[in-house]
Amino acid sequence: MQPQQKKGVKLEVEADENIIMLVNKNRIKQMLINLVDNAIKYNIENGTVHIRASKASGKTMISIRDTGIGISEKHHSRIFERFYRVDKGRSRNMGGTGLGLSIVKHIVNLYNGDIRVVSKAGQGTEFIIQLPL
Repeated sequence: MQPQQKKGVKLEVEADENIIMLVNKNRIKQMLINLVDNAIKYNIENGTVHIRASKASGKTMISIRDTGIGISEKHHSRIFERFYRVDKGRSRNMGGTGLGLSIVKHIVNLYNGDIRVVSKAGQGTEFIIQLPL
């Protein structure tokens, strides 16, 4: 059993109906897998990952929010860089390569979207993605 399976992390999904986007489903799937995997991996035991998708102002809004360890604000400007790790020791132990968020940012940019992070150390993390419909 992998470490994240022992954590008992709960997934909560809320999605508006009828969100239609002209995208490569495999790219969007890869983006979501990277974000959800991180949200589980860096969560606390018995924590929660909230996934929300909605339409607003001509855009699809996707939010992945966790109750995990959070990311100190000093790292926010660099977390989307290739091979950048907030905690090199922890990432290595959990199998991270430092590429996941870079791939996510690349996919978001392919669709002229925007991604931002809201997080503080010890208070969880939320990634908010806006993609044109």
